[in-house]
Amino acid sequence: MLDTNCRSQTVKEYVKAINDLFTRRNFPEPVDFESKYDENVKLINAIESEETVPNQRSPITSEMFAASYKYAKAGSSNSVEQLMFDFLCLTRICGFRVAEYAQKTQSRIDYHEYTSGRQIVKAFLPSDWIFRNKKNEKINISKNGICDLPCQLKITFRIKKNRMNGQSLTIQADDENPKICPVRAAFRIAQRAARLNNESPDEPLAVYLNKSGTKKYLTGAKIAELLRKIAKEVHPDLTPKEIGKFSSHSGRVWAVVLLDQAGKSPDFIKSRLRWLGDSYRTYLRDTAVIQIQHTTALKNDSSTFAAILGINANTLPNTVPLDTDMGEYNDDDHED
Repeated sequence: MLDTNCRSQTVKEYVKAINDLFTRRNFPEPVDFESKYDENVKLINAIESEETVPNQRSPITSEMFAASYKYAKAGSSNSVEQLMFDFLCLTRICGFRVAEYAQKTQSRIDYHEYTSGRQIVKAFLPSDWIFRNKKNEKINISKNGICDLPCQLKITFRIKKNRMNGQSLTIQADDENPKICPVRAAFRIAQRAARLNNESPDEPLAVYLNKSGTKKYLTGAKIAELLRKIAKEVHPDLTPKEIGKFSSHSGRVWAVVLLDQAGKSPDFIKSRLRWLGDSYRTYLRDTAVIQIQHTTALKNDSSTFAAILGINANTLPNTVPLDTDMGEYNDDDHED
């Protein structure tokens, strides 16, 4: 069916044109885009919100995480597969935005420019990650040196989308699950960067060697490519459209979903994953755990109804015959 609705941006441009016309006629503008209480602005924002729902990214699955580990083990220590797995271990906990660690292109560094003209690297630099050992001593990373095993990592976000620059996040090592420990993974990333960047303090941390042995920067496009390749392998029943919902943002969505499934409060989720608003809730509508929770929530009512019908779960067959007769049903006779 053809979508004949105007896009939110189109509506916004029409309204701006109307405002401009009123201004030229020396009349007050009918729509105040600066006011959150303006009914027209509310309507435009509602349309914009509806447009984003079909394009929301899917969270990474446990099967995809396991497959990423398999590819990492098969690759070299400087490969993109190992870099990808290391960042999944870390993003699973920290919910990184892609701009915080990746570049737009594989051969060029992205910079943030202040109004003064000063430029700084957007993505994490070595100085943004401080590792400490069990004695709470800072661990200095070098490309050739042997270091203590880190037990803590403090991450500083110099440049953030929400402009809360300079915020920090500290995470502890997961000694019970060392293979997916986020601190150990971050340590591997830092060591790899020290090797490939020749210990430069001004080079991004997310670097790897391609098959030709050339140093490349990790990009959002590369992350999407690898995730979709893995998704096709471990979830062969997914449609191309569903595969396309995996992108570099999937790691951040994954972190939100995992904390929600663990029963953490909205304040905890927003604080640890650095979310100012409530937009993260849009990713929590139809996760696997929520589906199970929905069924469990109705368990008592379902049992009562089954008892009324005289249905015994222990006597139900494992398969449903194709000619199961549930009686005739005319959809036209019932309200939607």
